[in-house]
Amino acid sequence: MNIKHREIKKDFYLSKRQKEILVGTILGDGNLTQHGKYFRLFVKHAAAQAALAKWKRKEFDSITKMDLNFFKQQVKGKTYSFCQFVTLTHPEFDAYRKMFYKKKKKIVPVKINKVLNSALSLAIWIMDDGARDNAGMTIQTHCFSSKEVKRLQKCLKKHFKILVNTRRNKGKDILYVPKDQVKNLYQIVREYLLPEYKYKFPLTP
Repeated sequence: MNIKHREIKKDFYLSKRQKEILVGTILGDGNLTQHGKYFRLFVKHAAAQAALAKWKRKEFDSITKMDLNFFKQQVKGKTYSFCQFVTLTHPEFDAYRKMFYKKKKKIVPVKINKVLNSALSLAIWIMDDGARDNAGMTIQTHCFSSKEVKRLQKCLKKHFKILVNTRRNKGKDILYVPKDQVKNLYQIVREYLLPEYKYKFPLTP
């Protein structure tokens, strides 16, 4: 192991803010991947979402020595531009891997209420997976089971007083934030939204 990296890991711990960002990122586009003995955070976005990737990279600077990497990749015969970074591995990530994964598949844990309870986590998740839908908003939860989506629905009601529906899309359940709830959601997360992501909210300044 690189001596400098060893010293960085020795003194590292996830701050409260980093934990909240991590929860929103895992629910969204981030993954915890194993490299050697421990896990690390892997973040990959379309190049068009570089602002968010750069912001996340900065937030995890204390455990990330890799610069944001831009590259092109073939997906189903078409070439797309992406950007990504990975943190160093660390035992701090292991608890979240155990919580959010089952047999290498990302899940919504039964006790999601205990970790998805801050406006910052919610804002990160919305920036990752939220999509404007006419006067409402969808949250793309295709990777989760119907039961897990229900857990998220109940969590949003419990902690944020946001009442969302579920709808079928591409054979999977996703969350739908109706028009009368979008303004409330915006007020909750607006402090943490990057300017580039306000477009996801209809009828907002």
